[in-house]
Amino acid sequence: MKLGKSQEKPEFNDATYFTMLFAAGIGIGLFYYGVAEPIWHYAPGHYGNRYYARYSDNQQAQDAMNLTFFHWGIHGWIVYVVVGLLLAFLSYRKGLPMTMRSCFYPLLGNRIFGWMGDFIDILSVVCTMFGVCTSLGLGAIQLNAGFRRLNQDIAFSTTNQIIAVWGVTACATLSVISGLKLGIRRLSELCFGISILLMLIILFYDDTWYLLNLYVQSIGYYLQFIVQIGFHTDAFAQLGNSPDKLEATEWMNDWTIFYWGWWIAWSPFVGMFIAKISRGRTIREFLNASLTAPIFYSFLWLTIFGGAGIRMERNAALANITCSSPFGGKTATQSFQGFYRLSCRAKNDMWFDLMDQYGDLGDFLSIVSLIGIILYFVTSSDSGSLVIDCLSANGDPDPPIPQRVFWALTEGATATALLYAGGTGALNALQAVSIVAGLPYTILLCFMCVALWRAVQMEDGDLDPNGPQFSVCVFHPISRPSCEGFFKLLLAIVAPWYVIAIATSRKEGSCPIAMACRMVLMGVPFYSWIAMMVAELIPVEGISYVGWAALVLFFGVATAIRTGMRLEDGIHGNMVEDFFVVMFLYPFAAFQMDRHTLKYQMKSNVGVVKTGEASHNLWSVVVKDDLSETTGL
Repeated sequence: MKLGKSQEKPEFNDATYFTMLFAAGIGIGLFYYGVAEPIWHYAPGHYGNRYYARYSDNQQAQDAMNLTFFHWGIHGWIVYVVVGLLLAFLSYRKGLPMTMRSCFYPLLGNRIFGWMGDFIDILSVVCTMFGVCTSLGLGAIQLNAGFRRLNQDIAFSTTNQIIAVWGVTACATLSVISGLKLGIRRLSELCFGISILLMLIILFYDDTWYLLNLYVQSIGYYLQFIVQIGFHTDAFAQLGNSPDKLEATEWMNDWTIFYWGWWIAWSPFVGMFIAKISRGRTIREFLNASLTAPIFYSFLWLTIFGGAGIRMERNAALANITCSSPFGGKTATQSFQGFYRLSCRAKNDMWFDLMDQYGDLGDFLSIVSLIGIILYFVTSSDSGSLVIDCLSANGDPDPPIPQRVFWALTEGATATALLYAGGTGALNALQAVSIVAGLPYTILLCFMCVALWRAVQMEDGDLDPNGPQFSVCVFHPISRPSCEGFFKLLLAIVAPWYVIAIATSRKEGSCPIAMACRMVLMGVPFYSWIAMMVAELIPVEGISYVGWAALVLFFGVATAIRTGMRLEDGIHGNMVEDFFVVMFLYPFAAFQMDRHTLKYQMKSNVGVVKTGEASHNLWSVVVKDDLSETTGL
C-alpha cells in the first residue's frame, strides 16, 4: 500500500530520505549519550542500577550495552512510526491537511476541524517546542564542554551555553527559511556524512574485532531480552527495602521514564517531519526506513563509541587510575597514558575524553565531533521550526517566512530560559521538561494507535465505514452544545446510574425490577466512592481506598451495559475501549447511551442508525440522516 496515489514517486532518493529522517529523529542525543550512557550503566557509582554488582564484570558490561540499546531501540522509534505512518496515510491517501489533528479523523470525523482539532494542534506545538528545546539544551552543554577542551580559557558556564544556543538558532533560522528541499536536506546529508566519517575512524583506530564482535553479541542479547526488559519496572527495587541494599530505587525514573518522555515529546515533531518527506513511499519502505534501519544504525553507533568507552574504563581500572588520580581522574586535565577513568569524569567530558585517547588524531576527532554536534544541533532546530510552522499554519506546506523566523527564535528563547533557570542543574531541568511535555501526549498516542488500526481496516475493507454506529459522538454535549444537552450532561455527572438505567430500559422494556437493580448496582458504588472520599477527611484512615474500589465496580457495570448495547446494535469496538471511555468520560458515555436509545422512541424521524455526516466520509460514506453522527468511541 502506497502513501499517495499509485503512480506517485518518492520525492527523495533512499539515501537522502534516510539521512533526513535520522537527523531529525536523533539530533545530538547520540553524541551526548553515546559514550556516557554505557559508562553510567556499567559503573553507576553508589546509586547503582538494576543489574549493578550482581554479576561478573563482563556481564555488567553487556547489561550496560543492553540497557543503552533498550533506550535507543524499537521502544523509542516506534512512537515516531505510529505518528508518521498515520499522518502520511491520511494526508496522502485521503487528502487531509498535514497537521496533527488529522491523525484523529478515524475517531472524531469532521470534529477535528473544530475546537478539538485546535486543542490537539496546540498541544502538539507545545510538546514539540519543549522536546526540541531539551535537545538544544543538551547540545549547548556538549558544545561548551567541547570548546573548553580545545581552549581552556573558555569557561564552562550557562552564559556560554546560551551563546551557543543563539549561534545555532541563527543558523537554523537561515536553514528553515531556505526550505525543506535545500537547507534541511543538505544539512541532513552533511550531518550524516560527518557522523559516518567519525564512526568509521573510531572503528578502524580502536580494537576493530572487539567492536564488531560486540555489535553482533549485543544485538543478539537485545533480541533475547527485549520482551523482559520492555516489561521490567523495577518493582522490588522501588520498594527500597532490599536487605542486601543492591538496588536503585530512582533508576527507572531518572533513565527510562525520562527517555520515554523525551521520545514522546519529539513524536509530533519527528512523526510529522517523516510524514512530510514520505509521499510516494510504500508502507513497507516507510517501516524499513523509519524503524529497522535507524535502530540498527543507532546500535552500531552506540556499540562503537559506547564499547570503546567501556574498553577505556576497564583499561583505566587495570592501570589503577582512581577518581582522585592527578592524571585521568575526576578533575584531571590530562590523561594517564591515554586513559581517563570515565566513570569519574563529568558526563560532558566523556565524549572528548574518548577522543583524546587516539593520539595525534585526538584534536582532529574533537573538532570533527564539534562540527557534527553543531550540524545536528542546527538540523534539530530547523526541522522542529518547520513542523511548528506547519502546525500553526493549519498544515500549510509553505508557511510565511516571518512565521518561520518567529518560531525559530521562540525555540532559541525557550531553550535559553530553561538553561538560565536550571543553572548548574540545567540537565535536571531539561529532563523534567521532557517528562512534563511527554506525559499528556502519551494519552494521544494511545488513541493514535486505535486510529491507525481503524484507518487501515477501513482502507482494506475489513471495517465497514457505513456500518452501525452510536447515534451521537461521545463528545456531542460539547461539540454541539444545547440547553437540553447541558442539563442532561449535568445529570450524568451527578447521577450517571440514573441516566444509564433509563437508557437501558428504552431498549429492554420498562420492567421496574430490572431497572431498579441496575440503579442499585451502579448508584450504590458511585455514591459510596464520594462518601468514602469525604470520610477520609474526618479522618478515617484508608477508607478512601475502599471508595476507589467501589468506583471501579461502577465503571465495570457501566462498561458491561455499554458493551451489551454496542454488540446488540452491531457497533464496531471492543470491551477495552468501552471501559476506558467509561472510566475517563463517564458523564459523556452516559449521555451517549441516553441519546442512542432515543431512536427506539422516535418513530418518524430516525430509523436504523448508520454512519453519519460528520465522520468517515473519506471512505465514501453515504449520509443517512441529519441526526446521525459517528465516532470511533
